[in-house]
Amino acid sequence: MSPFNKNVSTLLLLAFFIIVTNFSMNAKADEFVVHNNATRTSPLNVTCGNSDGDFPSFYVDYGDKHPFEIEDASLNINCFFRWTGVIHKFQIYDNGRDQCVTCNWNIIPDGPCFQDELRGGEQCYPWYS
Repeated sequence: MSPFNKNVSTLLLLAFFIIVTNFSMNAKADEFVVHNNATRTSPLNVTCGNSDGDFPSFYVDYGDKHPFEIEDASLNINCFFRWTGVIHKFQIYDNGRDQCVTCNWNIIPDGPCFQDELRGGEQCYPWYS
């Protein structure tokens, strides 16, 4: 391989790496998946919204999941999680905290757990209320 081709290949590889890194560091969510591992006694009722308004509520059976999409990933999203005798609130999307395209949340009795697809692992948080 000529020195010119070797340099071009290296530059293309570097450019690809920069583009991929920039995308992953600035990833904006457009899909959320809520997994119900909180309650076996009743479906988990989820109501979310942002400063533009509320999204349609949905129910998730125990061990099941429910995806939903949003149009504007620049706004933070708060959700209420309800099951038998329990109501909790949590901000499932904070554009300063979360870096994901598909944000997976495992809902457990102690609080929501974020499945970090970029860095790997799980980050659990306490309920806001």
